[in-house]
Amino acid sequence: MILTILKTVVGLLLLLSIGFLCSKVGLIDELAEKKLTGLLLKVVQPVYLFMAYQRAFDRGLLTNFMLCMAMATAAFLLMILIPYLFFPKGSRDREVGLVVSAFPNTGFFGIPLISGIYGTEGVFYLTTMITMFNVLVWTYGVIVMSGRHDSLKVTVKRLISPALVAIALGLVCFSTGLLLPQMIASPLEKLGNMNTPLAMLISGAVVARANLKTGLKDPMVYKISLLRMLLLPMAVALLLFWLPVDPMLTIVVVLAAGFPVGSVPLMFCVEYGKNSVLAGECMALTAVLCTATTPLVYLFLNLLMGLV
Repeated sequence: MILTILKTVVGLLLLLSIGFLCSKVGLIDELAEKKLTGLLLKVVQPVYLFMAYQRAFDRGLLTNFMLCMAMATAAFLLMILIPYLFFPKGSRDREVGLVVSAFPNTGFFGIPLISGIYGTEGVFYLTTMITMFNVLVWTYGVIVMSGRHDSLKVTVKRLISPALVAIALGLVCFSTGLLLPQMIASPLEKLGNMNTPLAMLISGAVVARANLKTGLKDPMVYKISLLRMLLLPMAVALLLFWLPVDPMLTIVVVLAAGFPVGSVPLMFCVEYGKNSVLAGECMALTAVLCTATTPLVYLFLNLLMGLV
């Protein structure tokens, strides 16, 4: 398994490097990056997520899905609570630290990595982490960053994202046994398969625009990155390793808990006037660090599971 993870991570890093180079030579500028991100989030990724549910109904899969949802909920609650120990009231850029460290990039990095390891079945379970990410980042994340509580109507409107709609529709189709005819499913699968290369090209472009030289001089960047990439996923591993469930569920949730900083917290920093430079530097550094930290998190989990 560790070899599979390493091969997958290295492959993703290669795609990210191509995106980095495309940005440096001007093939992907900020406008192109914005348009490609819109295409990914509104079309390609939702299609890929929906197609992950296009499988014959299996009661065991549904049971595992519900278990994984409970595990994902517990994982996110832990990742939200622990940062409060590192960013007490009055600390510098506290809101940025709390939100940026708590929310991993379950979509851009999560789908390509888990797909490379477990295929669509792994993505099927990963959607539980994507669901909890969207629910909590648009509620808790907004409250922390903005300092205010929005109305229920506004909150619900934020939650209706293409990814969550695709997951909901996919789950309905899976539960009812509704499968698309091959003439429709085949082109949708081809479209969904664009997710990995497109996500990595965009991520590479993001890294290319970040000032890592400046970021590497800021202790706060290391603090957030250490939390996001090692301490939080290891805490999630300690929380879940003993559960008598399919090991795939635990591995998917723990690995997802250790993905790089997500793009949504960065957008929040821009929208609410927080330190977006710090968030961008953390996003870039953690994207690079994941090549080393993801295998380390897996090895730590494997060691714990071997003790049960």
